[in-house]
Amino acid sequence: MPNTSFDIVEHEEFLEFIVHGEPSESDWVKLLHTVVEKIGQTTKPRIFIDGSKLTTATDPMTRYRMGVRTGATFGIDARIAVLQPSWMDDNFWETVATNRGAMARSSTDREKLMEWLLETD
Repeated sequence: MPNTSFDIVEHEEFLEFIVHGEPSESDWVKLLHTVVEKIGQTTKPRIFIDGSKLTTATDPMTRYRMGVRTGATFGIDARIAVLQPSWMDDNFWETVATNRGAMARSSTDREKLMEWLLETD
């Protein structure tokens, strides 16, 4: 991932993935695989992806395909919150992922995402 990197932080109740740079679709797929691997290692199905440091918008077709992949990969087995950069208030990925059965939420408001991520069913 030459222009992209991500840090992983394990919190008591969830895993956080902090994305930096300009991820391509293959970078997003690699991140998805890493999330699956880390859920298996930690048994923590609550995922927070911090994309607030992204420098460019991900194209709509990539967001669509990642929404489909998210739904197919996780369904209701994980809760995934994505913090978007303040300049990108678009919930297209969330809509696609949710329509494919995922428990997904995206927003530019970290506090509201955390409330949703940590709420009990």
